[in-house]
Amino acid sequence: MMQNADGESLSLTILFAQGKSEHKAITDLYLGALKRLDVAAEVETVDNAQHVERTGKFDFDVTYYLRSLFLSTGNEQQFYWGSPSASMECSRNLMGAQSPAVDAMFAAGSKDDFVPAVRGLDRALITGRYVIAFWQFTTGRIVHVKEMKYPENLPIYGDSPFYIPEVW
Repeated sequence: MMQNADGESLSLTILFAQGKSEHKAITDLYLGALKRLDVAAEVETVDNAQHVERTGKFDFDVTYYLRSLFLSTGNEQQFYWGSPSASMECSRNLMGAQSPAVDAMFAAGSKDDFVPAVRGLDRALITGRYVIAFWQFTTGRIVHVKEMKYPENLPIYGDSPFYIPEVW
């Protein structure tokens, strides 16, 4: 069993809200991979009210959270990743990210600073490894009439499967 310096076994609990049965197959794969790494893991399912309460107070090891974010380094990103929100109850910084490198990316004031700040934020978040990808869609599946056309210039509305129809 994987252990820390004090000899304690590494274990974690994955917290799910009741009714999230669509995650069971993926979770089973994840639990098998953790077992091969000698990490003890189990799933705890609680009702929705308990899930909101526990995630709001950061009372969990791992939980599923779907984010649909804008691509800019504005207030929304700061609420998800900024140090001030790491200890703020009910914030979206569920992973407790506290990084001077991440915080510095929110200070971009000019248009010339914006692109480097977004790239820097991306790099800092990847390096920090704050999120474990549970699954993702690799293909957008949208049905539309043939008269709809893809726009010549795609606006930056965010990285979400929901933004695509609105710009066509």
